[in-house]
Amino acid sequence: MAEWAKIDVGFFRHPQVVQLAEREAFGYLRMILYAQEHETDGHVPDAALRACDVTKKQAESMAGAGLLNRNGTGWIIDGFTRRQKTREDLERERALNRKRAETARRKKAEKQAADDA
Repeated sequence: MAEWAKIDVGFFRHPQVVQLAEREAFGYLRMILYAQEHETDGHVPDAALRACDVTKKQAESMAGAGLLNRNGTGWIIDGFTRRQKTREDLERERALNRKRAETARRKKAEKQAADDA
């Protein structure tokens, strides 16, 4: 599960976001956070709209502003993977972090063994 998402400081002034009502803009933000938290690469299933406090009508309004695209099982956040890390990116980082931690633990154990000898 991703722990953070990149949100530009000008998010609420973005030309597409300013077309939305305030409630829709916050709903769009929640959709971005949902997609990043669940590592869906920008896909928000219809069933998750309620968790994002977004109605189908609001999602359609966001699509009209060019922020979302409809697919068969929900919505795709336009440009999501240009701004956020993909699931593949996150998994690759986790693997590298595990490898680094394993190497550090091994070196520490080897040093401890050498010091004890």
